[in-house]
Amino acid sequence: MKSGQTIAPKKNLNPSQNISLRLLLVVPFVLQIVGAVGLVGYLSFKNGQQAVNDLTEQVMDKTNRLVNRYLDEYLATPPLINRINADAIDLGLLDITDMQSSGLYYWKQMQLFDNVSYISSTLVTGEFIGSGRWSDNGVTIEERSPRTKNSAYIYATDRHGNRTKVIETVPEYDARSEDWYAETIKAGKHIWNKAYSWDEKPGMISIATSYPIYNKAKKLVGIISVDFLLSKINNYLQTLKVSQSGKIFIIERNGLVIGNSTREEVSQVIDKTTQRLNISKSSDPLIRATAERLKQNFGSFGAIRNEQHLDFQFQGEKQFVYVNPWQDKLGLDWLVVVVVPESNFMAQINANTRTTIVLCIITFAIATLLGLLTSRWIARPILRLNRAAVAIAQGKLEQTIEIKGVREIETLAHSFNQMAQQLQASFADLDKTNAELEDRVRERTSQLKKAVKAAMRAAAQSSDDKKAAEAANRAKSEFLTNMTHELRTPLNAILGFAQILERDSSLTLAHKENLGIISKSGEHLLSLINDILDMSKIEAGRLTLNETNFDLYRLIQLVEEMFALKAKSKGISLLVEYNCEIPQYIQTDEKKLRQVLINLLGNAIKFTKKGAVTLSVSHFPLKEFTLQFEVKDTGLGIAPEEMKQLFQPFGQTESGRKSQQGTGLGLAISREFIQLMGGQINARSVLGQGSTFSFDIRVKSALYSIPRDPNPTIRRRVIGLKPGQPEYRILIADDRFTNRQLLLKLLEPIGFAIREAANGQEAVAIWDDWQPHLIWMDMRMPVMDGFEATQQIKSYLKGQATAIIALTASVFEEKRSLVLSSGCDAFVCKPFKEDEIFEIMAQYLGVRYRYEETNLCVSLSRLERDRPYELTARSLTVMPSEWLDRLRQAAAQLDEKLLLETIAKIPQEHQLLAQALRDKVHNFDFDQILNLAREAAAQ
Repeated sequence: MKSGQTIAPKKNLNPSQNISLRLLLVVPFVLQIVGAVGLVGYLSFKNGQQAVNDLTEQVMDKTNRLVNRYLDEYLATPPLINRINADAIDLGLLDITDMQSSGLYYWKQMQLFDNVSYISSTLVTGEFIGSGRWSDNGVTIEERSPRTKNSAYIYATDRHGNRTKVIETVPEYDARSEDWYAETIKAGKHIWNKAYSWDEKPGMISIATSYPIYNKAKKLVGIISVDFLLSKINNYLQTLKVSQSGKIFIIERNGLVIGNSTREEVSQVIDKTTQRLNISKSSDPLIRATAERLKQNFGSFGAIRNEQHLDFQFQGEKQFVYVNPWQDKLGLDWLVVVVVPESNFMAQINANTRTTIVLCIITFAIATLLGLLTSRWIARPILRLNRAAVAIAQGKLEQTIEIKGVREIETLAHSFNQMAQQLQASFADLDKTNAELEDRVRERTSQLKKAVKAAMRAAAQSSDDKKAAEAANRAKSEFLTNMTHELRTPLNAILGFAQILERDSSLTLAHKENLGIISKSGEHLLSLINDILDMSKIEAGRLTLNETNFDLYRLIQLVEEMFALKAKSKGISLLVEYNCEIPQYIQTDEKKLRQVLINLLGNAIKFTKKGAVTLSVSHFPLKEFTLQFEVKDTGLGIAPEEMKQLFQPFGQTESGRKSQQGTGLGLAISREFIQLMGGQINARSVLGQGSTFSFDIRVKSALYSIPRDPNPTIRRRVIGLKPGQPEYRILIADDRFTNRQLLLKLLEPIGFAIREAANGQEAVAIWDDWQPHLIWMDMRMPVMDGFEATQQIKSYLKGQATAIIALTASVFEEKRSLVLSSGCDAFVCKPFKEDEIFEIMAQYLGVRYRYEETNLCVSLSRLERDRPYELTARSLTVMPSEWLDRLRQAAAQLDEKLLLETIAKIPQEHQLLAQALRDKVHNFDFDQILNLAREAAAQ
C-alpha cells in the first residue's frame, strides 16, 4: 500500500438482507397496542348494541304506560258526569222535563269542565234541552219543546246562566233522528258513540257518551248525553318526548286517527266538508309507513288483540314499533302505537365507536413515536461516537461527549473529552462574562418591579369600595341561601307530618281543628319566608317577567271566591265590578298579577270593620291596551304622614303594627311587580273614611287561554295502588331522619317498596345493588352530596332508566338550573304537598293509584254548599236553651277554648252552623257571637 492512500469501506451489496434497528424495535410494539385497542372497541360496540335494544324496549313500554294512564284518567270525565246526572235524576234533584231548571243545571256543569263541548237530555217525546260551547257566543243553552213550536232555539247567556237572546233557530229539529239516539236505545245501557269532527272548527274532534234513563216501571224516559273534546289527547302526545324523532299515534280499529305526537290536524276540510284523517293518508312518512307495515303483518288493525313488538326498515334505517290495544268498560277500543328509529339510541354507540377509532389512531401514533424515541436512544451513542471519530480524523479536536449506561462507550467518550479541554476553558471565560451581564439585568429588573408594585397599590386603593360591596352582596346571598334551607327544612317536616296526620280517620274533631291551626300557621310562616325571598330577588335585580296567556275572568272569580267567606265573616260586603268590554283572555304575568290583587284585597279586608271592599276593573282599548284595577275600602284609612313610607320594605302604618300581622313587604313587592308589568300604583286615603289603591298594567290580547284541569274541583286522596302493576322500588336519600320518615310514612302505606340512604355514597351503593325505579334525592348531604351522587348514577347507561327527583329547600332559580344540569329529571321544593309527590311519581313511572271513595250524590248539592252560610240569631234556635246559655257565657268571658268545646256539641246535620261559629271564634268576633246568642235566647 502506497503512502497517502486511504481505505474505502466495503459497501453492502445486498441491503435487503439487513433490517433497520429502529424498525425492529417499533413494529412489534405498535402491532400489540393496535390489536388490543381494536378488540376492546369491537366488544364495546357489540355490548352497546345489546344495551340499546334493552333500553328501547324499556322506553317504549314506559311511554305506553303513560299514554294508557292518561287515557284512563282523561276519558273518565264524561261517564262520570252522566252517572252524576243519572243519580241526580234518580234522587229527584234533577227534573229533565223541566226545561228551564235543567238547562241552567247543564250550563253550570259546563263551567266546571273545559273539555266538555255539550251536555244534554232528550225525552222520548222529542223534547230536548242542552248546553254547549259556541265559538263566538260562549256557553249557550239549546231547547226544543212545545213552547219553541218543535224548533230548536239556541240562546246566548250571561255570566249567571240567564238566557239573553235567541242567536239561531233550527226548524223541525228532532234529536231522535240522530244515530247516537238509535245506538243508545239499541244498546239499552251506558255506551260511547262514534267520534266526530267539528264543521265549525276544522281540526277538532269530539266523542259522546250516552246514558238511557228509565222510570221505576223500567220504561224509557229519555237519554242523557255528554260530548267531550279529544283535542287535548293530541296536545298530551306532543309533550311526550319518546326520543329525538320517535312518534306516537292513537287510532280506531277502522284506521281513523284519534291523536298523534306531530302537529298534523286529525280532521281536515275536503270538498267543503270536514272529514277525519285516516292513518294511511297521514302526511308524516314514518307514521304512514308504520301503518302500512301493521296492515301487512296482521291483515287489518282489527286483528291486533294484544300487545305486539316488531321492527322494520324505513329509508334504510331500522325502526322499532310497539302496539298495544287500549279498551274501557263502555266499549272504546283503540290502538296505541309507538315507533322509534334505532338511530335515536345508536347515536351514542356510534359516537363511542368513532371515539374508539380515533383512540386507536392516537395510540398508533404514540406507540410509533415511543418506538422511534426508544430506538433513537439506543442508536444515538453509537452514531455520536462514529461522528466524533470522523471529526478527529479530520483534525477537529473540539469535541466533548458524555455517554452513560454503556461502560465501554463511556470509557471511549472520556478520552474524547480530554482532547476538548482547551475548548472548555474558552467556554468558562464566556460563562463568566454572561454572569456579569445577568447581575446587571437582575438589578434593572428589581427597580422595575418596585415601580410596578407602587402602581398596583394605587390601583388597588381605588377598587376597595367596589370589592367591599361585592363581598357584602355575596355574604347576603350566602346568608339567604343558608337561612332558606334551614327554615324550609323544618317546615317541610311540620307541614308534611300534618298532611299525614290528616289522613288518620280516627282523629277527633278537636284534634283535626288543632291540626288545621298547625297547618295554617306553617303556611303563614312559609308565606312570610317567600315574601322576604321575593324582596331579596328584587334588590338583587333577579326579578323577571313570566308572560303567559290566561283567562282574566277566571282569575278575578278565583280571587273573589278566596276572600268572600272572610269578608262575610266580618260582616262587610265584597263587591267586584267589571263588564264584558274588558278582554277575557290576556297575556301578562298571571302569578304576579294574582299576588298583587291578593295583597291589596287582603289589606283592605283586614283594616275594614264595616261597610264594603270594592274591586273594579276597566281598560282603554289600544293595540297593547292598559288594564286599570282599583281596590277601594271603607276602613280605617291612612294618616298623611304615613303615606311616604307606605311602599317602603318593612314600612307599616300604625294600624298595621297594631294588627301584628304581615311583614310590611306586601305593598313594596306589589309595587315592584306592577312596575315590572309596565305600570304604576297610586294610593289615596282619608283617615277614618277609607283608602283607595289603583294601578294600571300593560297587557296584550290573547285569542285563547292555556287549557286548565278539566276537573278543578275534584280532589281525591290517594290510598293505594291499582292492582296489576309491578312492585315499584323507591329510594329516599336524605341526611335528616325526619325528612326520610316523612316520605317513608307517606309512600310505604300506599304500597311502594322503600329503602333509605343517609348520604350520596349510600344512595349510589343501594342503587347499584337494588336498581330502584325512582330516587328522591336531597342535594345537601355529608360524605357525598346529591349533585355528585346523581352524576355518578346518570353516567351509567342503566342509570338513564332511573328517575331522579331532586328534593331541596332552596328556591333560587340558579339553584334549580344547577340541580337540573347535574342530571336530575325534576325539581321539588321543600315544604311539599302530598299531591305533588304522587303526581310527579305518576308522571315519571306511569303508576296508577286507588283513591278514597267519595259519595258522588253528595257532590250534586255543591252549588248549595258553595253559597256563603248566613249566620243569624234564628239559625242558633236549632240548639236547646242550655246550650245557648253556655255559648253566651263563654263569649262573655272571651274563653276561646270553652267556645270551641261548646261548638263541638252541634250535631252533624248542622255542620254549616258549626263552621260559621268556628270562623267567628278564629277571627275573635266574640261580641257578635254574644249578641246572636242573646237574640236567639229571646226568641
